Amino acid sequence: MDNSPPVADRNANGETKICSRNLPAKTPTSVEAEVPSPLHAETETNQVSLSAASPFHAMLRDPTISSNSHEGRDFTLEEILELGDDCLGLKVLLTANNGSCLGVINIILTACRKITLEKVSNPNTGKRKLGLRTFFFHDVLNIKVLGEDQEARQRLLKDIYFEKQQGKKLLRKKLLPIDLQEQCRNHIPLDSEEVMPGLMQQLVCEETPTEKLSPPPPPPLGKLPRPTKWVIIDVMDDAYQKALSMICKEMVISLGMAGLGLGRSGTLVWLSMATSNMIFHFDVAKIGASEVMKGGLGTVLQDVRVVKVVHDCRALEDLLHHQLSLNLNNVFDTQAAEIYLHLLSHQGAVPLLVSALPSLLAKYLHLAPHHLAPGGQKHSQIPESFWLERPLAEHLGERLARDVMYLREVRVEQLDMMLVDLRQITEVYLGAMRDKDSLTVSQSPDPHCPWCRNVSETIEHFLLQCPRFHSHRVVLRSQLLTLNVARHL
Repeated sequence: MDNSPPVADRNANGETKICSRNLPAKTPTSVEAEVPSPLHAETETNQVSLSAASPFHAMLRDPTISSNSHEGRDFTLEEILELGDDCLGLKVLLTANNGSCLGVINIILTACRKITLEKVSNPNTGKRKLGLRTFFFHDVLNIKVLGEDQEARQRLLKDIYFEKQQGKKLLRKKLLPIDLQEQCRNHIPLDSEEVMPGLMQQLVCEETPTEKLSPPPPPPLGKLPRPTKWVIIDVMDDAYQKALSMICKEMVISLGMAGLGLGRSGTLVWLSMATSNMIFHFDVAKIGASEVMKGGLGTVLQDVRVVKVVHDCRALEDLLHHQLSLNLNNVFDTQAAEIYLHLLSHQGAVPLLVSALPSLLAKYLHLAPHHLAPGGQKHSQIPESFWLERPLAEHLGERLARDVMYLREVRVEQLDMMLVDLRQITEVYLGAMRDKDSLTVSQSPDPHCPWCRNVSETIEHFLLQCPRFHSHRVVLRSQLLTLNVARHL
């Protein structure tokens, strides 16, 4: 059915008649928005003017943007580029020099000569791959359009529209980061959602006399013992062996590091390890990386029985593998865990940015910025050359300790979030026998459900159909839907 609005046509005799035909929607001008045409005024009760719609919705309704005519066709990369924004959201089978993959076109960067796909999967097995996948133009051999992803298309076109209207995202006003909300709460009106330009820098850098005199409040109590003392190990003596003995007794330890350009070509200066009651700073630059690892720390890092909690292990693993031929085992990365939790709660969507440690501490442990960085100095503000100074400054040693003392608690909080589904099923099991009456329990086993007498008590009925556990099932189903495994329920 054609729902296109009526259009006024004028015949050869000058008479005006109303006809219906498809026209591409266009962005209304200020004149069209303020002064309606006489034709629209006459048919106001029955018809809706195209100009009354927003430009974004008009762009989505434009029939020229539809990809139905492209389905099943093989395209060269040049033909895809000619489509412009019309190619966004298309489901394609992309063949490259190193293989083929299914995905949805997310963005094409002509300046960098790259094409990026989202919702990527293996065309042979159908297995989904996390994140985006980017191809260089010279690697692309063929692109076959299979259809259109409506959700991705609307989302991508919406981003393009608002970018054209409001400019690039980096040039807009930014919301206050979560780790600065508590510090700035008294400086921002309650009804304000954005920070005025320059306000953030003023609040961070400005120190009032009251802040100098009054000590900051202590951090909230945690679920685990929190180490507060730290010691420097800079010689391979009895202190090193005692520290190694205390570390080996722990089942879970925290790791931190500092150095110059950390990575395969960088220099590891400090390696911090936190146990349940002590933090050790190993002076790798003074002792020597090979000597420190051969003395026993390398065995700890590779021990599968000890859980190593790290925030962003990429640089450390890169350095250990290429410089010392060591690999971390049994690692719990809090940054990677946060990405996994985002996937669960956003139906498999990958976050645009990874979470920094202050954001995780504020989210899970309700800590303020000064609990991580004493004196208000951010880690990025510390020049790397300061880590080479000896003796190590007190505030730098304290900063290294703050980077690792909370990681074990963050791990516990993130594991609780990951086990929500298991807890819901456990609640159902806890009530399986408990909620039956004594007579039913004492009698011979009844094959029927105690609450639905005419239905057999099968696992499927018990978990998915019985009204007794409806509230538990609703919560469980909402969690399973995020994993795309409950569509048939």
